[in-house]
Amino acid sequence: MPVMNVIKNEAYGNMLCAKIPCEDFNIGSQLIVAEYEEALFVKDGVIEEIFGPGKYTLNTENYPFLTKLVSKLLTGGVSAYSCKVYYINKSHHLELKWGTPMPIRCIDPVWGIETHVQGRGAYSVVVKDGKKFFVKMVGANEAAAESDIIKQFKTAFLQNITDQLFEYLNGAETEVIVTCNRKNALAQTLTPILNHVLDEYGLELVNFYIENLEIPEKDDSMQRIREMRIQRQERQFEREQTMADQRLEFGMRQESAVADRFVSGQKAQSDYERMKIRDQDGNNGWARQEAAEIMKTMAENPDGSSNIMAEIGMGLGMGRAIGNAAEDMFANLNAPGGTGGQKTIICPACNAANPEGTKFCGNCGESLAPKANICANCGAEVAPGMKFCGQCGTPVAPVVKHCTNCGTELAPDVKFCGNCGTKVN
Repeated sequence: MPVMNVIKNEAYGNMLCAKIPCEDFNIGSQLIVAEYEEALFVKDGVIEEIFGPGKYTLNTENYPFLTKLVSKLLTGGVSAYSCKVYYINKSHHLELKWGTPMPIRCIDPVWGIETHVQGRGAYSVVVKDGKKFFVKMVGANEAAAESDIIKQFKTAFLQNITDQLFEYLNGAETEVIVTCNRKNALAQTLTPILNHVLDEYGLELVNFYIENLEIPEKDDSMQRIREMRIQRQERQFEREQTMADQRLEFGMRQESAVADRFVSGQKAQSDYERMKIRDQDGNNGWARQEAAEIMKTMAENPDGSSNIMAEIGMGLGMGRAIGNAAEDMFANLNAPGGTGGQKTIICPACNAANPEGTKFCGNCGESLAPKANICANCGAEVAPGMKFCGQCGTPVAPVVKHCTNCGTELAPDVKFCGNCGTKVN
């Protein structure tokens, strides 16, 4: 077998572990390890040394372990050593496929029916610990490819993926169809679980992807879910339509009530205005007119007011009560003053009638006390009925002058009598 002077990896990129074909190397040979690689020197099944990325000159001075590997002396005094060299590829290996060979059976938490879910995707791994990977994964084999990873972990992956998918779908509170669309959240849940499986072999799960997770279109459960969703939408539309009709009816009733209150208020205001106008004389004109209308109605119906009241549904007893009230009203109207003998005070501001002794108008609040006269000379208040100011003696009412010749009453500021022409002193 030839002796190599330069040791480097020439295997394909899909290889996670590759063995150098030659096993004899010169002392002083060059070892080249790429940035994404590790080189393992193995003798009699024991890993003697691990080299990281870089370029190395292999001699016994720099690497004493080579001393026990020297096997023979070549021509020219150059020694050679014999061992196996393995390269571990530590780059990311993408698009390792996975898929569920059989549908996962689970219960939809919303509809309560059995569903069948299938999933597929991919994952990427990287060699984290080269020595552990070589011992547990490669062993006596000369190489390890991506296909070996898929074959090795297929069963373990599917077992964990199936269990976690089942727990995730049954633990959700939404429909299975909705939960299946949360692929990113489910992938993040599965990553640490699957990573624990790979860690035992010196591997690390870099990424885990769920490409598709769904109920097959031809599955019977999918057809049942679609039918039930359509029925739910129809019921929801009917409820919304019923609620809209009820809101409309309530709004119309509310508007009608507001209109009725407005009309009643306008009618009450109109009655109040008429009553105020009729009572301006202070003789209870409103009550007198109401009594006259009752008498007119009774005159037009000789059978009596009780029959009228009975006809409008108020009953004979109510008719008698109203008759007694009418008699009391007539008695009050016949009393002096028109209001049962009570005297009233007319408000000077709004003409409303108020009982005698009231200090302020009950309708507008105007003071009902007689206004005092003010002295034009000193400004002092003069009590009602006084003819001269109590402070300065000035006459409250102007002094009436008469013509000394003809006796005609004269205006305060005239200088001559308008009747006889006599000069006024």
